[in-house]
Amino acid sequence: MSVRINKNDRMYETLCRVLKKNEIAFEKTDGLCVCCSVGGKDGEIRMIFCADCSKELFALYAPMVSHIPQECISDVSLAICMLNNRLQDGSFCLDLSARMVYFRMTYSFYNSEPTEDGFAYMLSCAAETVERYRMSFGKLCMC
Repeated sequence: MSVRINKNDRMYETLCRVLKKNEIAFEKTDGLCVCCSVGGKDGEIRMIFCADCSKELFALYAPMVSHIPQECISDVSLAICMLNNRLQDGSFCLDLSARMVYFRMTYSFYNSEPTEDGFAYMLSCAAETVERYRMSFGKLCMC
């Protein structure tokens, strides 16, 4: 068991090192999550990193739009399908129960250790993608 705990500690240390290096304030939450906000030209981009140690996987979630009116759900879901077809990495997701759109990326560290470069890539790719499409989703959700 101590090997898994040490690996958990190392992966969180690596993520926190990347956040500190990029001067990004963060907070560890209960469980295996780290929350942070990255500055974008249209406001802060909230990101949540969660680890699934049994699958050796990190997932990044970036909430974008919440409280989507019921009459806009069809348009939003079509837009998500069209955009996901174009994305090289990550995907947009629609949570129907919460009526929200978020961006999601994963990073597998199966049989390896997570690297600073891997976390830096997740941060930059997610921030760039959210920044590019956030305003469009916001407008679409005001149908």
